[in-house]
Amino acid sequence: MGLLCACAQPTRASEPPPPADSCRTAAPSVDLLPRDPASRGELLRAAAFDATIYGMPAVLQYEQLYRQAWDRTSASYTGFNRFRHERTLAGPDYATFRVPNSDTLYSTAWIDLGRGPVEIDIPPTTLRYFTLNIFDIFGNPDNLSNRTIGFKGGRFLLVPPGWDGSAPAGVQVWHAGTVQLWILMRAFAQSDAETVAARAFQDQVRIIAPAASGDAAADPAPPMPRAGALGFLAVLDHVLRVNGCLPGEEALVSRFHTLGVMGRKAFDPAALDATALAAIDSGYQLASTLIGRSKSQLGMPAGTGWMKVEKGHYGYDYVRRAVTNAAGLGANVREENASYTAFVDGDGKALDGATARYRLKLTTPPPVDAFWSVTLYDARTFALYPNALHRYLISDRTAGLRVDADGAIEIAMQHEPASQGNWLPAPSGPFFVVIRAYGPQPPMLTGQWLPPAIAAIKP
Repeated sequence: MGLLCACAQPTRASEPPPPADSCRTAAPSVDLLPRDPASRGELLRAAAFDATIYGMPAVLQYEQLYRQAWDRTSASYTGFNRFRHERTLAGPDYATFRVPNSDTLYSTAWIDLGRGPVEIDIPPTTLRYFTLNIFDIFGNPDNLSNRTIGFKGGRFLLVPPGWDGSAPAGVQVWHAGTVQLWILMRAFAQSDAETVAARAFQDQVRIIAPAASGDAAADPAPPMPRAGALGFLAVLDHVLRVNGCLPGEEALVSRFHTLGVMGRKAFDPAALDATALAAIDSGYQLASTLIGRSKSQLGMPAGTGWMKVEKGHYGYDYVRRAVTNAAGLGANVREENASYTAFVDGDGKALDGATARYRLKLTTPPPVDAFWSVTLYDARTFALYPNALHRYLISDRTAGLRVDADGAIEIAMQHEPASQGNWLPAPSGPFFVVIRAYGPQPPMLTGQWLPPAIAAIKP
């Protein structure tokens, strides 16, 4: 199998534009493909493995992009440069991406800078928390949030790589890493009044784009997302042709020429012989299996069964980037949302509502400036667990929550009914738990605060 570089951090979107990208502008050389079928198969298997690890976030995001910006038959279609607003909190049927929170209203927009810069106007707000989480096509995040710009809002000009123009007075330039961007907006809402305020905020955030840029009907039709190795490579080829790659990735991406990716012509599976097809499928399957088996390893062990999730700052750690995005798109940087995930109890045994009841005692709740929550997911689906209470999380704002005299909060996680104020319903089967802390204070970022173990209570 191939080796993936784990070198320096790519240029962040908020920095000055990088040099012109050579991934899509340089004519590829003719790569040597061994005539010996076995040797050729090994080379292509390794290249397909690396391409799958490298490209997984882009292909997963493209599936969302295609539905919202291209597929006019999709219920989520808006075209480019237009928001689609979710007016209610996420529940078990939320389908945009996996492992959603149920603390904020979501809005999504796909931005196309191919026709020029796009302005984003954010109004002043009294919301407890908001962010426009902006991802390049490879899943690297940045934020326009109350943490980065305050609550007074502002006007921001999103510009493509290599842009050297000037912005109108009062508008701040924001340098994008790729031509296509995903904006995932979160607006805090728990009470009815907060939901009304969050909806008003959604409506007041404006995207101002070049004329007709939201309608992609005149553009060449992109590939439809399809399962399997060939569908994956067709999308990766398209994404790279539109966006190029990030600085420092040219050598790695050039290896994909042997697969028919970023060659002189668009990816064409008909140009591959039987040996190539088998090798490519093998490399793709090996990488996909590795990604799937590694989801529970995200983060650093906290010593109590919890994993301190390290998100957003991937550098060239493509395995972590792929696994993170396969587990759930939209992973933010830790400075914005410090999170912890537990698939096991304090004894290292898998959380399972069919075999035990569980207690999580937060002696000291997460120290935050915005809000925190403890959310439970079905480990088989990575979706919120449906239950009669329609309760998917516990936070300091949960109705009827019991707080001990010393400020501690004990949360019951079990399938059987418990005291409703502190009961987080669990499936009769495997599940996992996520602590999210928005606006984390220094004790969370330095590791001084860590979640205690989840204790199993045998029947």
